[in-house]
Amino acid sequence: MRTILVVQGKGGGPKTATVRNLAVAAAVAGRRVGTLDTDPQGSLTHWHGLRPADAAPIIHEQRPLGAVTERPTPHGLDLLVIDTPTAVENFPQATALLFDCADLVLVPVRPGPEDLVSMQAMLPYLRARRRPLRLLLSQVVPRLRETADARAIVSAMGAVAPVEIPQLQEVPRSFIAGLGTAEIPGTRTGPLFRDLWLHLSAAMEG
Repeated sequence: MRTILVVQGKGGGPKTATVRNLAVAAAVAGRRVGTLDTDPQGSLTHWHGLRPADAAPIIHEQRPLGAVTERPTPHGLDLLVIDTPTAVENFPQATALLFDCADLVLVPVRPGPEDLVSMQAMLPYLRARRRPLRLLLSQVVPRLRETADARAIVSAMGAVAPVEIPQLQEVPRSFIAGLGTAEIPGTRTGPLFRDLWLHLSAAMEG
């Protein structure tokens, strides 16, 4: 089983949207997928409860980060995607367990000054964990100058996923439907999340 840990230093970002859409992309590709919601807000758990009966199967568990006392080792899965709250450093023992079991750490970053400053502050912590890391530009508006500036800044921070997720209403709308955009025909972000999954899968296998 492979494990992807999704973390983010600043609240209000696309962390849970990334988790659910990445999990769906892997499930649609035929992988046996599970999600773990360690955020007390429980947004991922709420989404999972909305999933239609005929949607791609995803096994789900909710366990607040403060209650994580051992490495998650669910059986029968190809992939586990873990959602986390902000300020994971406030739970050092539980967070260490999650980092230790992660084959890859994925960090969604919005191209705004607050998010970039937060990411800069979080980098020493992430690097100290010594796990393979990918940064993902998300909620981007492609033609804005701020997006181009963010690309340059994020590229200097570490390895960046070769996919950018645009800011489109289809992403929050898919949450309400209990789906990922890879399950909805005609979406623009569905193919992007599938490409993201293929990149991360290859990175973990390599």
